[in-house]
Amino acid sequence: MIIGLAAQKGWKLFQLDVKFAFLQGELDEEVFVAQPQGYIVKGKEDQVYKPHKALYGLKQTPRAWYNRIENHFVKENFKKYSSEQTLFTKRNKEGKIIIVSVYVDDLIYTSDDEKLIAEFKMSMLKEFDMTDIGNMSYFLGSEVKQSEKGVFISQRQYA
Repeated sequence: MIIGLAAQKGWKLFQLDVKFAFLQGELDEEVFVAQPQGYIVKGKEDQVYKPHKALYGLKQTPRAWYNRIENHFVKENFKKYSSEQTLFTKRNKEGKIIIVSVYVDDLIYTSDDEKLIAEFKMSMLKEFDMTDIGNMSYFLGSEVKQSEKGVFISQRQYA
């Protein structure tokens, strides 16, 4: 949806990649885990650990990450689409809009306002450990080319 809208409006698409996204989530319930192989404390083999943050391998981890990023969007006055839980929008006083789509640890975004883009990027880089990829050129296994003529998507490597 976001790619089609950007193409229709002639807006550029940008991308951010969250480093270790699942480790940036906060657990909202008590979880206990067994000692990992290779780190078992001799004499305390039956001891378990209570992690304070989300860890890879926990079933709660993906939700913890999503809740963390969603809460940040709410704090920054973004609105979430009820029909698309990973699509967020924000309008400024002049009516300009920024649209963000979250896919696990990848964020793609577009806007009709450079200031909104800069503010969003600064907010995200301040809050999360991220890589600013810049113009979107590769997403979910597809090559993305942007030009004045539109947005072109190719899966040439799979042909």
